[in-house]
Amino acid sequence: MTDDTDDTDDTDDDAADDITSAILSGSMYDQLRLQRRTYFSQPTITKLTWQSLLLGGLTLLLPIYLLFPATVREYVPSADPATASPKVLILGLVGAGVVTFTALLLVGGALYRIRNHPLDETEAQAILNVEDFASYLAFGTGGLAIGLTVVYFLLGLGGGAAVGSYVQAMDGVNPFASSGTGLSVVQLAVGSFLGCIVLLMIRLYLKLRLFELDGV
Repeated sequence: MTDDTDDTDDTDDDAADDITSAILSGSMYDQLRLQRRTYFSQPTITKLTWQSLLLGGLTLLLPIYLLFPATVREYVPSADPATASPKVLILGLVGAGVVTFTALLLVGGALYRIRNHPLDETEAQAILNVEDFASYLAFGTGGLAIGLTVVYFLLGLGGGAAVGSYVQAMDGVNPFASSGTGLSVVQLAVGSFLGCIVLLMIRLYLKLRLFELDGV
């Protein structure tokens, strides 16, 4: 039988150890980060990893679309993902745009920390405020948009019956109808993949530079 009290004590001890390490390191930024009441107190590098995974999730749209049963063809603009431009892609594009924008905010904050190290309390507080805004926007709005896009594509794997039932329930609204934007499944998937790779490379660079500064 697991003792919940012991688990809570261990978590509190770990948090206290992290704060103690931050104080000993002399990093005002990390001291304030670990003391903030937020769901996203993780290091910038961790959040950039999550954002790269969100972008990577959109690359799944291509193989999922290729696996659509033949019965779905009457609901999609084209069986060829290189030319198919369903409306639901717009939702994925919005999600990718939000994640990319917020990733740039996080990267900018990290570069500011590197250039102006060590930060005073006012600078550290300002950077953390930007990071909080970027995190909630990325994993709330961006993550939700990307998640819904993938779910819609998974619906297509259920075949024409599944898509037809959804369309009927939504009074004829077909998420796979042509968007008219020209954005294809291949373009969004490949663009997201490239974005994921670039973000991972930037993350690696920042990880090395930030470790040189304060070991985090």
